[in-house]
Amino acid sequence: MSKIATKKTSPPAKKAKTTKAAQAGRDAKAAPPVDSEPTAAPPVDAKWSGYLRVGSIVPETPNAKTFRLLPASGDGLLPFTFVPGQFLNVAFSIGGARMNRSYSISSSPTHREYIELTVRREPRGAVSRHIVDLLRVGDLVEAGGPVGKFTFTGTEADSIVLISAGVGVTPMMSIARYLTEQSWDGDIFFIFSIHASSDYIFANEIPALERANPKLHVAVTVSKPEGTDWAGLRGRISKELLTETVPDLASRLIHICGPPGMMDATKAMLAELEVPAEQIKTEAFGAVKPSSAAARTTAKPTAPASGPQVTFSTNNKSAKIPPGQTILEFSEELGIGIQFSCRVGTCGICKVKMTSGEVDQEVQDSLDDDDKADNIILACQAKPQGEVTVEA
Repeated sequence: MSKIATKKTSPPAKKAKTTKAAQAGRDAKAAPPVDSEPTAAPPVDAKWSGYLRVGSIVPETPNAKTFRLLPASGDGLLPFTFVPGQFLNVAFSIGGARMNRSYSISSSPTHREYIELTVRREPRGAVSRHIVDLLRVGDLVEAGGPVGKFTFTGTEADSIVLISAGVGVTPMMSIARYLTEQSWDGDIFFIFSIHASSDYIFANEIPALERANPKLHVAVTVSKPEGTDWAGLRGRISKELLTETVPDLASRLIHICGPPGMMDATKAMLAELEVPAEQIKTEAFGAVKPSSAAARTTAKPTAPASGPQVTFSTNNKSAKIPPGQTILEFSEELGIGIQFSCRVGTCGICKVKMTSGEVDQEVQDSLDDDDKADNIILACQAKPQGEVTVEA
């Protein structure tokens, strides 16, 4: 857990311009590894925000679609770069309310002329329903980023294990596509769990990638194959599946992305298989996590809080925060209206400036050095350690 306190700083230095990766000019579908020497992943322009235009929409399953987003002009190169495994923040006005969400990028950064998001429609997800049901080719999408540190470019290790379930496969596809296009010579172990064969996102492309890349080893398992013609692996991810698919598992770098229960179960299995915790990286995704404050009204708490005083200077509101509560949760209770998306410290939407005080922040993935120098904090992570004032 890290700590941040206010201090006087000089103006941030100008950022260096990002370089451009070579344009691939190939379609997003699987292609054989390129013959040229591997190139480094493009640098990240995490400060970008603006609009992208929907160029095409491809159904993946009955409730999931891939949206190819182009520059707002409709052609040319994207106004930002990204690293495989990152995600994009998007915002929509739905029912008179502004709603933010974060979606992992499923395309490879090699392709500078577009970016793809693969979105699954959630029955109770207002934003995912809006995207899957209503978004059309030609529509403009407000976006920002890319952000996130669930990344792999081939320089971090000489092999990678990608374990996913459901729509958690999207960042894994970005990584697998990129490594394949770069003719990366390390082994890629791609383990994907789905509920039913009809839920198989990238059902055509994953086998095509495996055929194109002899270093890509794919294992897809279906937990509910009954009544279908599924002829592949059956059941959930297990210790047996992991050890049979990945030789020398304990020596590998492992990325996991999926529902929280699946990730917890997989991490427990890996611990039993003596995989060091520092070799495991996870990505939280899915519906916005509800907070205790979100379940309450915006009225003041029924019992006086005993925590430090928190002042929201823009709204001219001040009150004592309940112990253990984050500034974002407290702001919801007071009706402040701080924007948020992921609640896990990676999207950066809930950034606010702290003008005095000190907070603990367990995760600071979306804060760069300039943010920290300027006393920018993540409201979803920040827990006051004394009296705090923020510009909100």
